[in-house]
Amino acid sequence: MRRTPLLASAAVLLVAACDPTGNVQPAGPTASYRFVNAVADAGGLVVRKNGSVLVSGITFGSVSSRVTVGADANILVVSRNSDDFLLGSDTLVATEGRKYTMFGLGTVSNFKSLIATDDTVFAPAGTFKVRFVHGVKDQSAFGLDLYLTATGTDISGVTPQVASLQYGAVSTYFQNDTAARRLRVTPAGTTTILLDTTFAATFADSQVVTVVASDKVNGGPPAKFTVVIDRTP
Repeated sequence: MRRTPLLASAAVLLVAACDPTGNVQPAGPTASYRFVNAVADAGGLVVRKNGSVLVSGITFGSVSSRVTVGADANILVVSRNSDDFLLGSDTLVATEGRKYTMFGLGTVSNFKSLIATDDTVFAPAGTFKVRFVHGVKDQSAFGLDLYLTATGTDISGVTPQVASLQYGAVSTYFQNDTAARRLRVTPAGTTTILLDTTFAATFADSQVVTVVASDKVNGGPPAKFTVVIDRTP
């Protein structure tokens, strides 16, 4: 009996979806994605791809769980959970197997997005890896130097680990001794202290982290530091 075009089309689709053994083929290449909310005056935020929710309810200073995205161009739209107010969008061009973090910075009316590839290779024993994100809108007019040292170190003769980091940018990772837990921030090229904080505990051996500097909740100084774990033993 002659098949209709509809049945023929269905047969073609079935063949395309299966391998010769009859098993369904796996989905295409994927990457890993998460979102950090450092938008000072935002409550919960939601990120969508093609209208579908990737992560939702991410409050200020928090990090979403990781989700899978396609290893291709992903258009990501960030909105406020409470009223679906659009903050902005960005495009993640993902590579198969890589892990990415999207940082929401600034304010609801002055939103800035930053997408960075995460380093997931452990640091050598006795050290940790760290990078910084400059999201302090109050200090957005100039670059920042950052020093992460032992608590008693005098920085007057020390080269900053991160120099002239601009607003909305992320530094490269660098290795540091696990004894380093005092963070000082200065205007680029000076030793005038803008921010001086000592983390309560040392960083774990071999850990990989990102430190996000942003305005405090609802904006303005003093800055807030959010430690994001990229990989931990």
